[in-house]
Amino acid sequence: MHQIAIGSAGNRNVFTVIHGASVSAPAFKATCYFNFSADPFVSEHIEIELKGTSAQIESFIADLIAYFHYGALTRDGVVNAPLALRFQRDNGGHYFFAFMLDPVLAANPGSYLRQSQGSKLITIHYTRPNYFQGVKTPLRVKGLYAAGGTMWDYHLYNHTYNTVDSTVWVDPSDFITSLPAPIRVELKPVTASVNLTNLFIGLTYHPTFNGFNPFFFYFGTIASAAGLTMDASAIKGGYLSLTFAPSVWSTAFSVTLTSNDLAQLTALNYRPLLRFFAPHAYNDLFFRLQVIQGTSVIHTTEAVHSPPGFGYVLLPSLNLPPGPLLKEAAPQPLVLYIQALRESGAATTITTDYLTLFPFNPGAIFYAFHPVKTDALFIDDSAFSRHGFRDTALTGESVTHSRIGPPLVLYPQQINRLFFAVSDDNNLMPPSHYSLLNVSYYPRYALL
Repeated sequence: MHQIAIGSAGNRNVFTVIHGASVSAPAFKATCYFNFSADPFVSEHIEIELKGTSAQIESFIADLIAYFHYGALTRDGVVNAPLALRFQRDNGGHYFFAFMLDPVLAANPGSYLRQSQGSKLITIHYTRPNYFQGVKTPLRVKGLYAAGGTMWDYHLYNHTYNTVDSTVWVDPSDFITSLPAPIRVELKPVTASVNLTNLFIGLTYHPTFNGFNPFFFYFGTIASAAGLTMDASAIKGGYLSLTFAPSVWSTAFSVTLTSNDLAQLTALNYRPLLRFFAPHAYNDLFFRLQVIQGTSVIHTTEAVHSPPGFGYVLLPSLNLPPGPLLKEAAPQPLVLYIQALRESGAATTITTDYLTLFPFNPGAIFYAFHPVKTDALFIDDSAFSRHGFRDTALTGESVTHSRIGPPLVLYPQQINRLFFAVSDDNNLMPPSHYSLLNVSYYPRYALL
């Protein structure tokens, strides 16, 4: 090991070398006693041998206590300076961090008698998450806008069609990690006079598949001619009008998922996101999903309310394909029915042009306290479980959203695909809205 240090990671980034290159008095050497387990946290200790004057030793221990204090403040959400051991295996190599929780400082019996003689052996007992984390690393993302990939300022739109997209994918050759690696998403709205309000981020992964189907459905062209209206402002040039009087649950429309489609979906959790071409004005409209296999209904979801004036509705969650399966044959095709009910039973018309099978396992929803304006910067950092926005790239940080969902991670040796959807401060999802996207990741390893 080239170097071991202890200190405050995160934004503070202050460390004291305790072993190896650049070590200075009173630190002399350190010995780590790692534990190995399948548990998410492990309890360990490290011994630090000190050699120097009594004043140097006292100052070193005071610095340790300060690091402990910053770590406690981090857990309380006051600062972002987690207590960590920092390892460097090779000269000039990357740093790896072990985040230390609940540290307890101890010394060998009788060590107080030897401090005045210039030596002391101390021990820190701690618990850590069961991984070693690398530094933030820019991530190359690919898609319709940049098929060859870009690490900076990917142009992300609010729909996927032709040469623009609301989704990007990451090739496994473009990142290195042995454990699922948390990501940092930075999103800067660009479209003038359109603020970013609610934000949806989803992630799916597959060992070989990097295509766009079967995630997106365009009702203006794949639906039957009945109810079809061509309009250049609709996604893919057309939208579907559906008129009915559903005092009971009625099928508004359906989409078919082939065996090949379902094989690409890999039994993850999805919430279909339905975009309305024009918002409806009904207070009592509800939607649900039915999964049909052959002639049998194999699953019916709970209902969700579709608020008036909203340009979208997030439909209930379901696993696709339903399972778990033995994976010994191709999945059975199925039909997904989108059903509607109006409590009053009055005549109802909805218009729609686009549906996304939006993955939410993992995934996150950000509900806004107030909108993020054009040219501000939205950040979600899953490594440190923090999110917020800045007025500019460097100033005016605050929390604008309530986050629902687990950390977002890259899965090793998989093609990872990120999905995005944003609403504006009128609760619409304008297709032309675009942002600049930057994604980074923090590699994680089981062993140093």
